[in-house]
Amino acid sequence: MIRVPSRMPKIKKYWLIFLALLVPGLAVAQGPQNDLLPGKFDFRIGAQAFTTASTTIRIDSQTLGLGTEFNLEDATNLEEEVTVGRLDGRYRFTDHHSVAFSYYNIERTGSRILDIDIDWDGVTFPMGMEVQSLFNQKIVDVSYGYTFFVRPNATLTATAGLHNISFDTGLRALDGSRDRSNSSDAPLPVFGLGGQYRFADKWRVVGSLKVFSFDFDKYDGTFTDLLLTVEHDTWDRFGIGFGLNSFGLDVTAGDANLSGSIDTDFDSFLIYIKGHFGSN
Repeated sequence: MIRVPSRMPKIKKYWLIFLALLVPGLAVAQGPQNDLLPGKFDFRIGAQAFTTASTTIRIDSQTLGLGTEFNLEDATNLEEEVTVGRLDGRYRFTDHHSVAFSYYNIERTGSRILDIDIDWDGVTFPMGMEVQSLFNQKIVDVSYGYTFFVRPNATLTATAGLHNISFDTGLRALDGSRDRSNSSDAPLPVFGLGGQYRFADKWRVVGSLKVFSFDFDKYDGTFTDLLLTVEHDTWDRFGIGFGLNSFGLDVTAGDANLSGSIDTDFDSFLIYIKGHFGSN
């Protein structure tokens, strides 16, 4: 079942900025040659700094029922500001057909004396207990892209692929009296739109938006991922880039390893080196 994603109002604010920058390029009607697609393989490698994050979670017990829904950042002082490495790449078969991938791993911990009772997977962590929390997300994205619009200074690409999020989360008492951990993989089919527009000799704006609302097997939820960057072609085959990434996932899971709900979103800043190889 497909639904309208609940996070779309926030995403639209950033997406409209990208469209405002892209539209002038769409009006250019010269021939199909395009130096925005310079090589068979291009990559981006850099750092992703998370500035804000919010994670509301509920871990249920298969036998004892619903757990406590609470915000990990507020209740356990889970880190919001962390910096991780990120790798993106794309292989182009032609100017119109390509395969892309992304990988990054977010590991966050926190500790605090609880001011609420928390039922986590059938175990109660009472108010006044000092606990440590863990919430890790490993994200691997693979997608096929069809570039249906190619102009000298602009492109538009439709994408479809698989976005897999591996969760590892847990809560343990620092006195060693109780410990619970859970993990799960959420392979999500996603669809999106991406594009780029060269607004100066060596400068371009690059953006992508992936959205899916799903209800299948043991998962039910909404996913959105917006990436908006500005790049500079600093050298012949290499350059630099920086931008923003806004991500949101609201999922209810019912598998044996993780039963409950996770609603997580973050905003982050990226800075990276980009490059390309091979002739297109």
